[in-house]
Amino acid sequence: MMARLSGTAAVAAVLLASGTAGAQESIAGRITVAAQVGTESQMAGDFLKGAEGTLIGKPITIDTKRYRDIFGPDLRLQGALGYGAGEKVEIFARGTYYKAEATALEVGSSNGNPVFAFFGPYEEWGVELGLRYYLSTRGRLKSYIAPVGGARSLERILVDFSVPDAGSAVLNVPFHQSGTVAVFGLDLGFTFDLGAHAFAGVDTGLRYQSKPKPAEGLETLASINASDPRWSAPVVLSLGVKF
Repeated sequence: MMARLSGTAAVAAVLLASGTAGAQESIAGRITVAAQVGTESQMAGDFLKGAEGTLIGKPITIDTKRYRDIFGPDLRLQGALGYGAGEKVEIFARGTYYKAEATALEVGSSNGNPVFAFFGPYEEWGVELGLRYYLSTRGRLKSYIAPVGGARSLERILVDFSVPDAGSAVLNVPFHQSGTVAVFGLDLGFTFDLGAHAFAGVDTGLRYQSKPKPAEGLETLASINASDPRWSAPVVLSLGVKF
C-alpha cells in the first residue's frame, strides 16, 4: 500500500514540475498509439461476505474478506489509441486485460476447525474511453489528467472450501457469474518525448468497478458472494508513437 501511494505521489510531483519551462505545444490533430504494461492494487471493497450457515450438514461461520486479502497485484496489459481534439485535449480509447491469481486463505471455522477457501483466478477484458486534458505541453515532458469510463467483461469465479481437520471439502462451487460490469475512474500521468515520433510515459489513478453478479452455488450460505463494488489503483508504463 505504501509503495502504491508513493508511486502516485511521484507522478503528482512530476505533473506539477512539468509546467515550469518552455513554450506550449498544440496537440490538435495528433494521433498516438501506445502499448502499456503494469500492475494494479486492490484498494477497497469486500469480496467475501461474512455469514453463518451450514456446509455438508455442519455448522459453519464465514468471515468477511476484502478483495486485497485474496487477490494480490498482478500483470495488467493495455493498448491505447488517441486523437488530439484541441490544443490541450486528447480523446482516447483503450483496451485492457488483467488477470490476478488468488491466495488460499483461512476464511472461517466449522465446529472449531479452520475453514480454508481456494478461489479461482480473477480475469477481465475491458474497454475504456477517456478525455485527456494536458496540464502542460511544454517541451518534451507533458502532464495530464483524464476522466475515463467503460466496461469490463469478467470471467466466472469458482471456489473450493476445505476443512482439513474434519477431512471434508466442497469443490468447484460457483461464486461469481461471468458478465459485464461498468468501470469509471481518473488517470494522472505524463509522457516524455523520446524523439519526433516516439514517447514513453507513466499512468496511475483510481478505478471504481460495479459489483459482479453472484452465482447460485451454496444455498445455505447464499449471501457470502454478494461482493461489493471494487476500488483499485492501476499503474502502467507506456511506450508509443505519435503522428
